[in-house]
Formats: sequence, structure tokens, C-alpha cells
Amino acid sequence: MQNAIALAQEGYADILGVGNEVLLRGDMSEDALIGYIEQAKDALPNTPVGYVDAYFLFEDFPRVADACQVILTNCYPFWEGCPEQFAVPYMKEMYRRAIAAGKGKPVIVSETGWPNEGIAERGAIPSLENALKYFVDTYNWADEENIDVFYFSSFDEAWKVEKEGAVGAYWGLWDKDGNFKYKE
Repeated sequence: MQNAIALAQEGYADILGVGNEVLLRGDMSEDALIGYIEQAKDALPNTPVGYVDAYFLFEDFPRVADACQVILTNCYPFWEGCPEQFAVPYMKEMYRRAIAAGKGKPVIVSETGWPNEGIAERGAIPSLENALKYFVDTYNWADEENIDVFYFSSFDEAWKVEKEGAVGAYWGLWDKDGNFKYKE
């Protein structure tokens, strides 16, 4: 925490995200998280401070949303079993819910993506075609509505199979060796 604050004070961060999915995983209490957010806000009066988690947790923990100056929401239609053809409209609803939970504060989609290999999650099917379409549709929406989106992920991460199953390693735009997957 002290290192993150120091980096922001030195001008290396425009936004500070305090914690990543600690409520989703149950790693930290709501009160402890709010304490860290408040500590960062006190130390960084000119840097927006927020928290990163699934969109619905900002609804479930309104005190956390209230403490944030910016909502950093992870939106994964794939993990909720949404078929690709409905995924971006579904993500728009996730985003709308995060805005409502944040009571109009800025909202950034801090993570979203689609795997290109692995086992289907109900109606969500991993494939090169679906992953590329989701990427293009996501950025068309973000461009049209001036929404900040961080796509997950740049590179495949083989180590993620242990916790995320067969799809865990295949969210990257590049494979684990740095080869771009989506060639013309």
C-alpha cells in the first residue's frame, strides 16, 4: 500500500485501484477494505481512488461503492454463461448496474475478455471466432460510448488452469510464446 501511494504521489499513477477481487474471494472484510481505500484517499487528494471487483459486488457492498471515487468493475459475460451474440449487450447491463451502484461516479471496465479455447460455460463457448468477435464488439461499444475498458488479457497465462479450469490459460490476444493469435 505504501509503495502504491508513493508511486501515485510521484506522478506514476492517474488512478489507484486498492484491492482486486478481495470481496469476491472473501480475502478481506468490507471494513478492512474501506479502511485501505480511505487511507489511500487521504494520502492522494489529487488521484482518484477505487476498488476492482465484479460489477454485482458494488451492489452487494454499497459502503465500498460509496468509499470509492471511481468504480473499477470486472465484467465477464463468459463466466455468467452468456452466449457470445448477447455478450456485449449483457456487459452493457453490467456496466449500467455498476454506474447505479456508484451513484454516477466514473466507471471503468477494469477487466473483460473471452477465452479462445477450453470448455463452454453453459451457453458461452470459447473459440477463436467468438473471442475475436467479443473483442471487436467490446471496443466498438467502448469507442461509441466513450467508455474506458481494459481487455483481459494481453497474453495467455498457463498457470491459471489450476483455478479457472480448461479456459483459464486462453484469454490472451497473444499466446504464451508471444505470437498474435488472430492473423488475417
